[in-house]
Order: sequence, then C-alpha cells, then structure tokens
Amino acid sequence: MFKLIYDKTLDNTIFTKFNLTPVVEDYYKINNLSFCVADGVTRDNIKGEATKYPETLEEAKYWVETYPNPSGAFDSAKIVCETFISEIEKYSNDQISEDIIMDVAKMCNKALKPLNNNRKIDYLKEDYYCCEAVGGKIIDNYLYCFSLGDCHITLLDENYNIVFTTINNHKQFEDYLNNIYSKTHEFDWDNPKDRIMVRKDFRNNPSMKYNGKDISYGAFSGEDTAEYYIDTYKVDLSNTKYICAYSDGCEPFFENKETIKNLLKNLNTLKNTGKERTLIVYEKY
Repeated sequence: MFKLIYDKTLDNTIFTKFNLTPVVEDYYKINNLSFCVADGVTRDNIKGEATKYPETLEEAKYWVETYPNPSGAFDSAKIVCETFISEIEKYSNDQISEDIIMDVAKMCNKALKPLNNNRKIDYLKEDYYCCEAVGGKIIDNYLYCFSLGDCHITLLDENYNIVFTTINNHKQFEDYLNNIYSKTHEFDWDNPKDRIMVRKDFRNNPSMKYNGKDISYGAFSGEDTAEYYIDTYKVDLSNTKYICAYSDGCEPFFENKETIKNLLKNLNTLKNTGKERTLIVYEKY
C-alpha cells in the first residue's frame, strides 16, 4: 500500500527572496490514490515579449509587472487536473485500464476547448492557453497513468534508483532544434518569428517528421492533435518504494541518484532553490 507523504507547489525562489508575488501556473489535484500535476505553458508578457525566468531583482519586478494576470495557462492546468480527478473517480478499481486512462486524458484535453474557443490565435500574446500534465491512479500493486509533455512521474526503489519514468516528448523536439535545425537556421527565442514557428509548426503537429521520426511535441490545448502525444502506462509497483509526480521545475532534483536521495531524505530542501515547481510523493508502507 502507498500513502501520500508530500504535496506542494512552490514559487520561483527569486520571487520568494524579494517578497514578490508571481502568477503561479502549476496546479495539482489529489484524491486519495488518484493524482494529477499540470504545468501551464509560459506566456509572452503583456507587451508581446518573450518571458524568461528572472535572475535579478529588477528582472523579477519586471516579470510581475508585465506577466498576464490572471493567466489562461493557469486556467488550463487547473481544468486538466480537476477533470482528470473527477472523471477517473467515476470508475471502480476493477474498471481501470490503460484504455480508461487514455479516455480520461482525452477528456482533459477536450475540457480545454471552451477556454480557447473564439480566441484569435496569433501564437504570441494570443497563443493557445495550454499545459503539460501527468496523472495516475494507484490500484493495489499497479500504477495506471498518463503523461503529456515535460511533467514527470518517476518511480524509485528503496535505494533511490529510478525503476521507471514517463516519456518526455519535449526532448525529441529539443534534440532536433539544438542538433539539426540550429545548424542551418538562426534561432532566437526573443524573435517573434521563431516563437511563432515553434508554437505553430512544432507544437501539436504530428506531421512534423525528420527521417521518419517525430520531432514535434504536445501540450493539452483542446486541439484534437494534442491527443497524439498522450502516453499511457500500467506499471508494476512490486519494486517501487516512492512514486513521484512533478512539474519540470523539479527536474534538477531528479538528475542523479545523489540528488534524488538528498531530496527524499529531506523534502523541505525543495523550497530552497529552483523555479516554479510542484511535487507529489507517495511512499510504500
């Protein structure tokens, strides 16, 4: 059996340091052994400029002053999490399967359609409100779950070794961008044309291939094509001590066995450094 031992969303540390209040775009929802974590996709600011994580007080103040508030990215994350939990709880444990997980994940995507309907999408200030997410349900000695994008579910054994982690389909795009595209094209995220190119041509576009392989990535947006990027899993938990679900802000804590061990031995270290991050941890007892 598993019990929840940690669940929290934390702001980018620099905002906490200077007592500033940013727009939080992570969201999570838990109902006993069902959980979902979503990360709203970062927006351009209200001036149509690319948003970067601040490193100084001045940059942090500018971020707070110019970032959209409220943010549709937060709304998308909340809708996905609330939808996943409400829908998965309609099924008894003996009904749950990978197919059911897929059906519910697709419901999460469809639930975002009203959020983006009747909006004139320009892929800059008026980009789709969208998010990445993972969610799952623990049933006896199995985890049934889904992933889309760069949120993660990672399972650890009693020695803090990774025994399973979900697919990050951002990586295939990032590898293509950094190792192939950028060798023949100039690329600058501050250039609006490049942001449009990434969001319009590579996000939720399964037709983008290179040597027959996917080079695009997915995000829940309400677009039907987003569902192509949903991965589902049924994972045996026999060798699992910890189930960790988290947004990409927690990735540095899962880089290697030592950082994982330090985190799980003192979960309060999560508050000491990093950008916006959400972590849920279940432990076998």
